[in-house]
Amino acid sequence: MGDLFLKQRENWWVWIVWGVIGFISSKLMLSMLDNTWWVLLAPVTILVILTAWMNFNRRFDFTRALKILMLVGTISLVPLFEQRWSRWDQMIHIAVESGTLIISLLTVSIVCALLAKRPKQYY
Repeated sequence: MGDLFLKQRENWWVWIVWGVIGFISSKLMLSMLDNTWWVLLAPVTILVILTAWMNFNRRFDFTRALKILMLVGTISLVPLFEQRWSRWDQMIHIAVESGTLIISLLTVSIVCALLAKRPKQYY
């Protein structure tokens, strides 16, 4: 029963570092590949690794896991947004593709947060 009512403070620098790792991997894959959806595999892989670690630790609830995964995913997707925003000639396509990236990030983060949450504890 050790820390039943103890609120844990989040070390956000650790998650920012994971986001930077995802940023670098996305940038490297973007330089090798041209297809956005294949480049999206790098941030998704980072999120799945973090989900597995969160599930193993069993100390993350849904909202905490969702906040962390959204932060890491957003930092990891910056190269994709940067690539899309470099072409200003077709604003409608930029908005639609950016919206699609954000919706896919949100979907992956929600699914991963559901998998990472700790089970209900009954005392």
